[in-house]
Amino acid sequence: MNLEEKMELNGSLSPADAARYQRRLKIMGMESEQALDAIISDPTPAALVQSFPHQDLYFLVNDIGVEDALPVLAVASSEQWEYFIDVEVWQRDLLDADGLTRWFDLLLKADPRRCVNWMLIEHTAFFEAYLARYIDVRVREKNEDPSDFGPGWFTFDDWFYIRHRDLPEEPVEEGAPYIHPDDRNDVVFSILQTLSTGDHPRFQSVMLEAMSVLSAEVEEESYRLRNVRLSEKGFLPFEEALGVYAPLAVEALRKGVRKAPPLDADTVVPHAHTGAVREGTLFSDALGHLDDGVLLSALQMEFAVLCNRVISADQKWVRERSELTFVVKKVCGYISLGLEALNREAEVEKSLGAWLTDAGLEEIFRVGYGQAARLKFKADRWRKESWLMGQGLSLSLLGEAWMGVAGGLLLNRPLYFDNYISGSLYREFETLADIEATEAIFSDIVGIDAVLSLLDPDPKPFKGPNLTLKSLLLTLWAPAWLGESDHTGPLTLVQVTRLLSGIWTREGERTQISDEVKTHFLSWLAQETGLSRSEISERLAEGLERLFAEVADEYGHIDPCQADARFIHLFILDEASQNE
Repeated sequence: MNLEEKMELNGSLSPADAARYQRRLKIMGMESEQALDAIISDPTPAALVQSFPHQDLYFLVNDIGVEDALPVLAVASSEQWEYFIDVEVWQRDLLDADGLTRWFDLLLKADPRRCVNWMLIEHTAFFEAYLARYIDVRVREKNEDPSDFGPGWFTFDDWFYIRHRDLPEEPVEEGAPYIHPDDRNDVVFSILQTLSTGDHPRFQSVMLEAMSVLSAEVEEESYRLRNVRLSEKGFLPFEEALGVYAPLAVEALRKGVRKAPPLDADTVVPHAHTGAVREGTLFSDALGHLDDGVLLSALQMEFAVLCNRVISADQKWVRERSELTFVVKKVCGYISLGLEALNREAEVEKSLGAWLTDAGLEEIFRVGYGQAARLKFKADRWRKESWLMGQGLSLSLLGEAWMGVAGGLLLNRPLYFDNYISGSLYREFETLADIEATEAIFSDIVGIDAVLSLLDPDPKPFKGPNLTLKSLLLTLWAPAWLGESDHTGPLTLVQVTRLLSGIWTREGERTQISDEVKTHFLSWLAQETGLSRSEISERLAEGLERLFAEVADEYGHIDPCQADARFIHLFILDEASQNE
């Protein structure tokens, strides 16, 4: 049972609101064409559309397609229009004038008279600043002849003469809307004509203001008001939104957080975010233990605000519900990870549902993200201090799997190296098992890199397609095992064949590297690095076991005499052997 169903069954909505709630949910679950037909055929389409929370309607309109959704826009409320403008026409703190023109054009097509009245009454200065950007205005004196103005001037009353400005075309960012100057001029003309026809005295007042408006000041104030409106939904300015990624220790989590839904929860709390929560996560399991409809409504709003804050911090705007799904999955993953960390580390044991009741979702998210951020901090520090980077070598020398893990941790936002197990190379961290698996591999990287820093070999003689940290360490050790300690540099195929002939032992059906070889390896490392065997075991025991297991998996099943240089990757061969 999803969150929406639980809210209705627990009586958090009145019968009338519950019926309307169900109609909205049903429409949001339809294909775009069916949803549009359902709205148009509804007995009271305006009441239905205006009951949608702003974000839900925004996603619905974009799923349908804004051009096809004009009947929906025509009956949407002014507040819903305002939300569309707020989220669509600003790129950080810069006004996207082409985007604004596009939306003015859409609203004019939906309801021209209402669109112009809405601009004039609720956003007068912003509207005048928009017009001032694209038109020149002159007032004709009594003794002036219009022909003296030159070409391009037009008028609606033989008093105010207007001309479209010939502005240079600016470069357009990829994905941004582009409005051809002729199309923009058509939109501006349509606005002016609609205003002049509907309220000519007001038209004249607007023309006078457009001649002297200070656009920069108007845009600054409009941006401030826009941020105030959007902050209520979680869309903070980028610098403030980044706080959602500030790691939080378990012991720093605030408890006893008061949770209360908005007074008008039915039309304010969006459903799209919680509707995308998939079952089978700790977060969804925790929600399943809650039965208080008021609390669930508060959590629904809190979750939507958190998702929106992540959208703002990631600077990847989400227009369709399919795109929202990725954000929801990410937020659910880190909340689940936070819940898991709290259950493991907190002094007082609580149920999953109790944590949601007693703590803020954003702080639980930050606890979860902090688990991944801790690994990223280690990776960043290792990169600065590592032997690998100090030698000017590439991360590719870690090998494919190790480089995938390290590369994921070194991103601005750390990711789990999934290697296409779930269909993608990287994904967000979701469980402590992800953290532990990544930490184990990264510990191997750090350990072997630290050993190589003590051995400090010259990597130049070993350069080749098989050079990795693992193959370099094994190649440095091999001559010692073969009794050829004076040998330096890559191995011959004959040496590798001799090595593979004498390092195995059988354990049931499995071929393993013998304890004698492992002991020799530890002794060799101790001798070459100056560390004691216990120190090496403490740092590298698990990592070396995994390395030995990898060697056994690669070569334990082959006849050493049939070894083919083309398939020897864990040892570095000299050029002559590679060409055999």
